[in-house]
Amino acid sequence: MTTPGDFEIARSVLTGYTADNELHRALTILRNEGINPEVVVEFTAEREGIFCGITEVKTLLGRVLPETGREVWALDEGVGVVGGEVALRIRAPYASFGLFETAILGTLASCTGWATAAGECVEAGDGIPIIGYGARHVHP
Repeated sequence: MTTPGDFEIARSVLTGYTADNELHRALTILRNEGINPEVVVEFTAEREGIFCGITEVKTLLGRVLPETGREVWALDEGVGVVGGEVALRIRAPYASFGLFETAILGTLASCTGWATAAGECVEAGDGIPIIGYGARHVHP
C-alpha cells in the first residue's frame, strides 16, 4: 500500500520495458565500450503550464540513481512554468538513469498536461467552484 507522496514504480518501468529502443541501444553501446560518463540532462517545458509529476519522478530517481555522485534539481510541484524553462536537471552517471528518459518525460508531460488543463478550467470558472472526477484509467 502506498501513502500520498509514496509512489509505487511499476516493474515494467524499472526493468526498462517502457523505454524507447534508442535508449536501450545507447546503453548497450556505452556498456560494450566500457563508458559511463557523468552527464547533465535538462528537461524543459515546451509551453506555459502548471508543473506536476515531479514527486513521482523523484521517487523513480531515488530508486535508480547511485547514493553518491548525483544531483537532482527541479521546480516545485504545482508551480507555473514557461516555455523553454528548465524544470528538471539531473547530474549523474548516464547508465544509472538514461533508460528512464521515456518514463520521466511521459510522467511530467501527462501530469503537467492534466494540471494545466485543470487550472484553465478553474480560471474559466471565474470564481464558480469547479468539481472534477479523476480519469481513473489513464495513469499507471
